[in-house]
This record gives sequence, structure tokens and C-alpha cells, in this order.
Amino acid sequence: MRRAFAFAFSCTLLAGSAHADNSALEACSGIVNKTDRLLCYDQAASVKPQPRSYLTRAWDLDGQGNPDSDGIRRLEPYRKNYALIRYTTHINKTPTSPSPNHSVTAPYPFMKVETKFQFSAKSEIGNYRNLEFLGFKNFRLWAAFTQQAFWQAFNVGNSSPFRESNYEPEIIGTFGTGNAQGWKLLNLGFSHQSNGRNEPASRSWNRLYLQGGWEWDEMFVTGRGWWRIPERLPKDDNPDLTRFLGRAELVIHWLPERDDEIIMLLRSNLNLHGHKGFLQLDWASPFKIGRSSQLNFQFTTGYGDSLIDYNHWQTTLGIGVVFKEW
Repeated sequence: MRRAFAFAFSCTLLAGSAHADNSALEACSGIVNKTDRLLCYDQAASVKPQPRSYLTRAWDLDGQGNPDSDGIRRLEPYRKNYALIRYTTHINKTPTSPSPNHSVTAPYPFMKVETKFQFSAKSEIGNYRNLEFLGFKNFRLWAAFTQQAFWQAFNVGNSSPFRESNYEPEIIGTFGTGNAQGWKLLNLGFSHQSNGRNEPASRSWNRLYLQGGWEWDEMFVTGRGWWRIPERLPKDDNPDLTRFLGRAELVIHWLPERDDEIIMLLRSNLNLHGHKGFLQLDWASPFKIGRSSQLNFQFTTGYGDSLIDYNHWQTTLGIGVVFKEW
């Protein structure tokens, strides 16, 4: 008798659960977007979605990004956001350029110790989620902005000036391959970069670039090559810029642990007989500072640490914080 009662009670619970599941499934069937509909089915069936990889999250390759209730995209990270105190072996007190009236004659009273910070964000402004074009599965259009600033914070005797600020707005088109591993994306981009200064310290350029992204487990790689849009010589602040800032770069990200990240950036002018380049190493250590940042070390060497330093060689070592992605 007890067994019969328990069996009947279990059947009642299962029927109620099945009714709830059916209601959830019916609600999912009304969702138009297939990605959102599949996610709804997964949640209704208590199937935990696979974790999104780094490049998938960074470029929303699966369409599960962060629009709000009105479908408007929020700002999200582009490049790393950080603040550092650093030392340079060779501060650039007399910036020069082959362009007329673009060379400083009286040395600036700069110190070798300064602070450096970077703010970088992007937002999706358009997409085509169901694309079948040359093997690509989707397309997204982004607007991005990056600012780097070099502040002589400890140069109190000279009013702690900002030695250099670089501003870089971009428009980026992202083609997603749909691959879980290996080649994940192709970016087509337009970039304008300038320091917003007058002669003789004015520096700027425009470029078009191609960038590929590859990913394998805890490592991902991006490679980018660019073509500088020509300018007329009288208006060109830095006609030999690509000789020093290069024509291509490779960025390798390694995530050995959950709260540990190593980034290596290599830039080159691709000239075997007159090679000039730049190396930057960043290590975001597991040591956390509050809830929003962690300890970061940065080492750089070569040409083009900033626009004003595009033809100036130096080595720097910095320590500070890198802010977590939001």
C-alpha cells in the first residue's frame, strides 16, 4: 500500500514538472532569433551552455553579447585598461621629425619616471548574424576608441605636465568563422591616431588594416598588417613613420591560470636590411587589488612607445594595475 502511494505521488510530481517544462519550451518556441531561442531551450532543459572562449567573448562571435532590454549594446573592453608607474632609460626631451617645423630645438625638462595609463573601449553598432560568405558565418561592425597618456606626475617643479597623449578612434568590421578552435575571426579596420598637438610636436597618421585571430585552449593570437594612407608631404607630420612604427604586429595572449595573464606584443617594419621594431611584455599577476584590478608588470623596448616617440628608441619598466573587464 505504501509503495502504491509513493508511486502515485511520484507520478504527480513528474507530471507537474513535465507541465512546467512544456510551458518553458512553448515560451522558447516564440523567440525569433535562433541563438537566443537555442539558449532558452538549453536553460529550459537545464543544460549548462559551454563556456565562451576569450575571443568569442571579446568579439561576440556567438551573438550572446551584452545588449540591454532595449537591444542597445553597452560599452565593453577593447584593449587592456591599466595604470602604471614606469621608468625609461632614455626620455625623449627633443622630439624630431623630417617634416618641416616638426623638430623641437629647446629640450623639454622631462623626468625619466612618469605614469602611463590606457583606456580602451568598443561597442557594436551593427551586425549580420546569419552570413554565408566565403566561409564566414557572421559579421559585426564596431566603433572603438583607445587613449594612452604619459603623465609627468612626479615632475612637480615643472607643473607635472602630460608629456604625451595619443587618441585612436577606429571602425572595425569582424567576420566570424564559427570555428571552435583555430582561426576564429578576420577584422577589417580603419584607424586614425594622433596626439592632438600643434607644431613642432604634432604627430598623426591614418591606416587600413587586416587582422586575424586564432585560439587554442588557454592561448590566443592576433596578427595584424596595415597600409598607411598617404599624405602630402607639407601636411605629413611624420613621413618616415612606418619605417619605425612598422607595418605589422603580432600579439600573443597566454592564460595559464584563471587570474593570470601574459601578453607579448611584437611590432616590425618587415625590413631585413634596416629592421626596426618594438617589444612589449605584460604580466597581469594573480595578486588582486580590490575587486576590480590586479597587479600588472610591463616591459617595453624599441621604437614607437608613443607617437611622439615613434623614431625614438628606449627601454621602460613599469608596475601598476590592470583593470578587470566589465
